[in-house]
Amino acid sequence: MANWARTDYRIEGNQEDLQEIYYLCKAFDNGERPVMEDGASKDWEGNIILALGIEKRESYLRGFIQSCELSDGLLCIEAEEAWGATDFRHLLEKHYNGMKVYYIVEEDGCEVYATNDIDGKYFAYHFIVASCVEGEDEYEEFKSEEEALAYAAVRIKRDSVTIADIDKWNEEHEYDDDYISIHEFKFVA
Repeated sequence: MANWARTDYRIEGNQEDLQEIYYLCKAFDNGERPVMEDGASKDWEGNIILALGIEKRESYLRGFIQSCELSDGLLCIEAEEAWGATDFRHLLEKHYNGMKVYYIVEEDGCEVYATNDIDGKYFAYHFIVASCVEGEDEYEEFKSEEEALAYAAVRIKRDSVTIADIDKWNEEHEYDDDYISIHEFKFVA
C-alpha cells in the first residue's frame, strides 16, 4: 500500500490552455467523459494526460486529483499522489508552450517535503512544524528555520530551542505521545 502524499499545484500559462485542463478535470469528475484506461478512477491524473493526446510512456502517474479551480488566470490543483510528486507536472509543461507548474508536496511517512517554488511565489513557507504537546495537535507553516524554532520553543514553554533541544525533548516524551517534528522543504526541479 502506498504512502499518500498531498501535492498542491499552481499552474501558470496561456488562459486557453489552463481552461482546457480545467474543463477536462471537471468533465472527468462529473462523469461527463469516460476514463481513459480500463479500471481507472475518474480522478486519476492520467485521464487528463491521455485526453490531451500526450503519450505517457514510462511516466509515473499514480495520483488522483482532489480539487481543481481556475481563478484569475491561475489553475490550482490539489492531488493525492503515491510516495511523492508524480510526472504530471512535467508532462503538462512539455505539452504546452510557456506553461509553468509550481508544486509543493508533503508525505510525512517517508518524510518527503519538496517544492520547485524556490522564490516562494505561491508556497511561501519552507518549514513545517507538526506537534502534539499535552495532547494538543498543531500544524504550522513557516518561512524560516528561526521562525519554526521560535514556535517550537513556545509550544514547550521555553525561551528558545535548537534542533538538538527538540531531539532531546522528543526522547524525553517518547512514551507519552507528545512530539515536535520540524520538516524542511527541499528545492527540486
